Amino acid sequence: MSDQLDHLDAMALRVAKGDEKGLGSLSRGEYLYVVLAANRTDLLAEGNDTIAEALARLGDDWTYELIERWRYKGNPTKY
Repeated sequence: MSDQLDHLDAMALRVAKGDEKGLGSLSRGEYLYVVLAANRTDLLAEGNDTIAEALARLGDDWTYELIERWRYKGNPTKY
């Protein structure tokens, strides 16, 4: 799971800067992880998902990892 999340984290940094290539090839859970990590609630809203729905879809393990990996990083659009 770590390698997969490392890949998704790298994608989240790109998505935060507006590079949305590759999002269409992700599973729904992967997509939600990336847009939450990228702080792109506009993309979340496009899918008619709320933050609560997205976190529920991720499940406990991925939500925990999302929080642990991004808790202190700030807004990735500012990197």
